[in-house]
Amino acid sequence: MRIVRSRLFTESLERLRASDSDLFTATAADLRYLINRRRAAELPQVRFGLAQSRHHAVMGEVRTHLPGHLAFVRTIFALTADESVCAFLLLGDKNSQTAGAVTGNDWYDEAIPLADSLWDALRATNPPSSTTW
Repeated sequence: MRIVRSRLFTESLERLRASDSDLFTATAADLRYLINRRRAAELPQVRFGLAQSRHHAVMGEVRTHLPGHLAFVRTIFALTADESVCAFLLLGDKNSQTAGAVTGNDWYDEAIPLADSLWDALRATNPPSSTTW
């Protein structure tokens, strides 16, 4: 499987690593779970078929939460039907405590159209394996 990451995803993951090592470790474990299980991955960590997406057949989310933490980290990804490409598109906290942050369902309302655009851009450029674009 070819794994690619958007710059937005990579930057968000780096910020998470710097701010909360426990949540970063849990997020990394959940992403490894998706990579290892692919379409066999299931809730509560992985949800496939984001209905709001134009690409709902390939778009999904990895859900990361630790008991006692306020953050609900969501990673929006695309996994092709043949499982040949997994693209990590966006990472964010839908329960952010930062003043002015978009949260809850509003987070999805902003994140999913952006993820759709990132997926469109990736498909148009077809980057080489294990790259960030």
